Amino acid sequence: MKSEVKNVEAYLAAREKDVRVILEKVRKTIKAAAPNAEEVISYGMPAYKEHGILVYFAANKNHTGLYPTAAGIKEFESELEPYKFSKGAIQFPYNAHLPLKLISRIVKFKLRENVNKLNLTKKKRGVLQKSDEQTDPKSVLAHIHALDPATGQMVNAIRKIILGADPTIGERIKWNNPSFFYTGEMKPFNPKEYKREMAVFNLYKGRIMLVFPSGAKVKDTSGILEGAYKDGRRIVIFEDMADVKAKAESLKSVIIKWIKLVHTN
Repeated sequence: MKSEVKNVEAYLAAREKDVRVILEKVRKTIKAAAPNAEEVISYGMPAYKEHGILVYFAANKNHTGLYPTAAGIKEFESELEPYKFSKGAIQFPYNAHLPLKLISRIVKFKLRENVNKLNLTKKKRGVLQKSDEQTDPKSVLAHIHALDPATGQMVNAIRKIILGADPTIGERIKWNNPSFFYTGEMKPFNPKEYKREMAVFNLYKGRIMLVFPSGAKVKDTSGILEGAYKDGRRIVIFEDMADVKAKAESLKSVIIKWIKLVHTN
């Protein structure tokens, strides 16, 4: 069906309520999986772009259509067997379970694929270096497991927020605490500048603090980043699990802004 709508809100508003509820779930899932993606109307349907197209979706007579390009279909072909699909389209019937976790994984795969293509293009234009360090979740989880249960629960909850913000974030133990760094490709720089280091926990005497070594560069409109250290550090302090939940979206926003700054360097 051809559409004259100019944005996704108008596209959804034109659908019947039961269909609109389903489409809104798909939209929310896509935006959570790729929070930096641009949302547009393309070929008369909602589309999401980040370093290239990620995915389209559309309302059809009896199903929601998801269009993650041929690569997105091929990667998850075995998991798509319960559904009708072709080279570039998947059909999720309105009267069947909507696999939101699978949709999220498809979008994240497409984002990683687009980032890899972008980095390959940058390599051809100039020299880029990828991190020599490997992400090490086993060591981080072992460290968290050794903490007292209440502290460990909070640290792991914060960890999940950080890792869920962008697929290029890695983790390992550094400076004797869980730390997070950018794993993608960058122009060569002096290792002493620590440009890859995004954040590190400071758990001294039971205090849960997240330190951003270059946090001063982030335009934080939420006020979550504290301190005015001359070396550019900024910190986030967490009091309890309720505080973690309250600061989750602001923390995610800061991380996304930090990643954007790294991409430009």
